[in-house]
Amino acid sequence: MNTFIAWLRRISTSFIPVALMGVFMLGSLWLLSAATENSAQFGRLHIVLVVINILGLIVLTGLIGVSLLRLIYQYRRSATGSRLTARLVLIFVVMAVTPVSIVFYFSLGFMQKGIDSWFDVRIDRAMTEALELSKSALDMRMRDKLKETRELARQLRQTDDGALLFRLNELRTKSGASELLIAEANGRVIASSSADPSTIIPSLPDEAVLQQARDNKFYIGLAPLRDQGLHTRVAISLEQTDAASEARILIALYPVSERISQMAESVQAAYTKYKELVYLREPLKQSFAFTLFLILLVTLLSAVWAAFFFAQRLVAPIRILAIGTRAVAAGNYHKKLPVTSSDELGSLVQSFSEMTQRIAEAQDQVMRSQRQADRERAYLRAVLGRLSSGVMTLDRDLTVRAVNAAASHILGVNLDYSAGHKLAKLEIDFPEVAQFVQTLLPHLNETETDWREEVSLYGSGGHKIVTCHGTRLPGMEGIPAGYVVVLENVTELVQAQRDAAWGEVARRLAHEIKNPLTPIQLSAERLRRKYL
Repeated sequence: MNTFIAWLRRISTSFIPVALMGVFMLGSLWLLSAATENSAQFGRLHIVLVVINILGLIVLTGLIGVSLLRLIYQYRRSATGSRLTARLVLIFVVMAVTPVSIVFYFSLGFMQKGIDSWFDVRIDRAMTEALELSKSALDMRMRDKLKETRELARQLRQTDDGALLFRLNELRTKSGASELLIAEANGRVIASSSADPSTIIPSLPDEAVLQQARDNKFYIGLAPLRDQGLHTRVAISLEQTDAASEARILIALYPVSERISQMAESVQAAYTKYKELVYLREPLKQSFAFTLFLILLVTLLSAVWAAFFFAQRLVAPIRILAIGTRAVAAGNYHKKLPVTSSDELGSLVQSFSEMTQRIAEAQDQVMRSQRQADRERAYLRAVLGRLSSGVMTLDRDLTVRAVNAAASHILGVNLDYSAGHKLAKLEIDFPEVAQFVQTLLPHLNETETDWREEVSLYGSGGHKIVTCHGTRLPGMEGIPAGYVVVLENVTELVQAQRDAAWGEVARRLAHEIKNPLTPIQLSAERLRRKYL
């Protein structure tokens, strides 16, 4: 059972059943058209039509059942495209069922009226009168031939047996008969004459014809001969002068003209067919209605199944796009979407796949760039962390971006959590660096490229002298991208320089004191200022 269901699922999504259903429908319609040509053929093909259509109904019902169950299952699970598929199936079914039902209704009415029109009283009378007319025409011709044959019989009674054959040939030629034959009542041929020289044995009538000629003195009727068409057969009893002799019968065959024969056969065939139709009137109506109803069911079920099939094929690219969109929304740019058609929807799926591929490549490039930037940032942090100089970076809005540990050590405050805050906020959070902030602010503008300042700071660690060297980072259209400030604690250097300067002063004073001319010169200068 599972194998059968799997087989139905497989073929329900294939295009092969569509072609098979099309061939099946055309075959059914052809059989119906062929069956309506005559009642005998309809009787032979009726069972075939019923069996084929019932098999088609079973297969279509199975396909529709599998498609419907799958759609219900997908609809309950809110699968992608299930609602659109259901809507398209409903639209296709309504569009297919409505015109087919209307056509079936009017076709059934036209068929019933058409069959009834075959049996109109006037048509029945016309067929009967046509048959009687053809019979009357043949009867008149047959009566004429009967008179001619009687005249031939009268002439033959006066002919001796020795001249009988010659006389038969002469009379046959004059009368236009195809064959003249004189036979005894027991069937023995006395003499014969035929228009066909190849005829060796004359054609004897049945015993019934001879018996009727003996009893009624004559017989007349139509005799169809093989390869010779329709003939008029006339048999006349010949009166014998000798009572002891065997009774003889003159048998004449007259050809009926081909046109009259065809007309008579046509009228007879039409009348016979008409009588058959009259007999099969109700069975024909019922059979036609039943067959038309079967084809209606097959057509409707085919339309329903085709609605499922084409709706699924139409929705397939949309379902694939929806799945791809969800994957992209989830960040999966590497999902491959299959292209199920070569139309505009297929091109859309292909374009979507190309777009996601380019996005994936761009994302990979961004990730590589991000990793490279992270590595460079980590390297820069490692370098800055090992520097003895303090480094502070600011963006264009004077927001602290990064501060190394040396800057915190030089300024004497913990600036690890200052990243992301405004530079002015440092003045509030750390009053001991207010002088540092006030020194930086005038130089952080768009005009100065490089600057250098020296700041004296007073804190818990005592007095510090810090040199600040700032540089503006170039940006787009002359707008600075940010600033870099390098800090150096030069307190010890300044102190060493001052110590060295005072040492030089002391050395020079000592030198001057040791020189003997110095007191004399100093005394002379005092006397000059005092007296002059």
